[in-house]
Amino acid sequence: MAGGQYVAICMGFALAGGIVGRIKGSSFWIWFFVSGLVPFLGLAAALLYRYETDVPVVQCPQCGRTCQIHDAVCMRCGCELLGG
Repeated sequence: MAGGQYVAICMGFALAGGIVGRIKGSSFWIWFFVSGLVPFLGLAAALLYRYETDVPVVQCPQCGRTCQIHDAVCMRCGCELLGG
């Protein structure tokens, strides 16, 4: 019976990690598997993960599209972005 209890605990952590990851704008399934495989650390990582909306943005100097600061190239026009 101990194995069944461990699986139930892992599934609970997996579901919680998936929900937290989805709320923060990331993939539910990635955080589901991470939190299920490493229950305590996976959920802690999901809780500490940054919100996708908190990433600073820059404007492309060529076409004006808003890009995230870590993008190296504008996805619309291919212009190389500075500062990333």
